[in-house]
Amino acid sequence: WGGGPPRPPPRGGPGAPAVSLLNPANEEYQVVRTTLLPGALKTLNFNKSMSFQGGVKVFEVSDVVLPADNEVGAVNRRRIVAVYAGRTSGFEVIHGLVDRIMTLAQVPPAAAYALSSLTPRQHEALVRVARPGAGEYTIREGHDPAFFPGRCAEVVVTGGKCGPQVVLGVFGALHPDVLTRAGFDIGQAASALELDLEPLL
Repeated sequence: WGGGPPRPPPRGGPGAPAVSLLNPANEEYQVVRTTLLPGALKTLNFNKSMSFQGGVKVFEVSDVVLPADNEVGAVNRRRIVAVYAGRTSGFEVIHGLVDRIMTLAQVPPAAAYALSSLTPRQHEALVRVARPGAGEYTIREGHDPAFFPGRCAEVVVTGGKCGPQVVLGVFGALHPDVLTRAGFDIGQAASALELDLEPLL
């Protein structure tokens, strides 16, 4: 994070301030993206002729650019976005992916969260292989307007090098308005996640 106390990563997304380029290659790319979700939804839209019978999974790992108080006025943040679309929203698929990403990043779940789905022995095994300074993660209710109310959650890391508490990202069942606006025209239920990977690297 640089000098000084750890700060939470800047959040991007719809409605967030964006970074404009002084000399863009063309007019379409004057503003850099602050979220990866629209790109994943565009990919689904371009492939909507596929069968969604067994569900369609799309993901991307890339950078977003967010305003910052530094010499260039911006900071790149490495993120992951994943979308599941099908006959059902696939909320449980996306939730499982969140847990898998955190396990691979060697960040253990907080005991209260883990014991709702793991045995004490399984939780102890995750804590034992955790990366030093990783802290622990939990899931709490989120309120992002891109998601259905009551079907949105935030991924929160507490302790470790991230600081006292950092919201890494959000996941949930996408609101139908999001799936149909801006030309996405996705006629399937869908769930998505977008997480900041920087604190996990």
